Amino acid sequence: MERLKNIKEIIYASVKKYSSNIAFTTKLKKGEKVEYKNTTYKELLEDINGFGTGLYNLGLKKERVAILGRNRYEWVVAHLANLLGNIVSVPLDKDLQLEELETSLIRSKAKAIVFDEKYIEKIEKVKERNNTQVEHFICMGELENYENVNSLVAEGKKSIEGGNQEYINAEITEKEMGILLFTSGTTSQSKAVMLSQKNIASNVYAMQKVEGIHETDSNLAFLPFHHIFGSTCMVMMLACGV
Repeated sequence: MERLKNIKEIIYASVKKYSSNIAFTTKLKKGEKVEYKNTTYKELLEDINGFGTGLYNLGLKKERVAILGRNRYEWVVAHLANLLGNIVSVPLDKDLQLEELETSLIRSKAKAIVFDEKYIEKIEKVKERNNTQVEHFICMGELENYENVNSLVAEGKKSIEGGNQEYINAEITEKEMGILLFTSGTTSQSKAVMLSQKNIASNVYAMQKVEGIHETDSNLAFLPFHHIFGSTCMVMMLACGV
């Protein structure tokens, strides 16, 4: 078991080791019909690099990008794309009331937000009030008049095929702030906590040392990814080839 310094090293090491393993199984509902889509580790990294390149092409290199939504594949792609590109990831509680959502966006100085279409009403009000620095509203699904994750992934992949390696070659500053997290369950305003990638990578290594997680395992994530325990465990599962 190798001790790695940052999330980029963890993901690349897993892709090298577990390339064809299934990283995520996504449940897709189409009316009454239910389908399941498998995404391998190799495909996950391709989606991350595509989306990250898309973010860079929007001018978001070294900026802060917020994420608001339920646990879903697009949440993971957005969060990991931030971390693998040295963009500060700002995970937000999907149940925040409008005022606190807006305040969190202002306090974090986020320049973009990747959001679940379920919360479009809040997003529309944030846009209308225009009190934040958010310039890009990127939907996890597909909504008219909004950029979306899938289109940015596709555009990013084309850009990479055309020779754009800027995002892929991004060097990670693992001791600097990589995640800006707002605590829940506190009195008054939530507290903004600065976490480095080294913090998370150290936790992942420590958990791997004491937990018997194997690449043949499957994990069902019921903790919300915007909680640091939820997202750290998600990274640990990926580190183990689950």
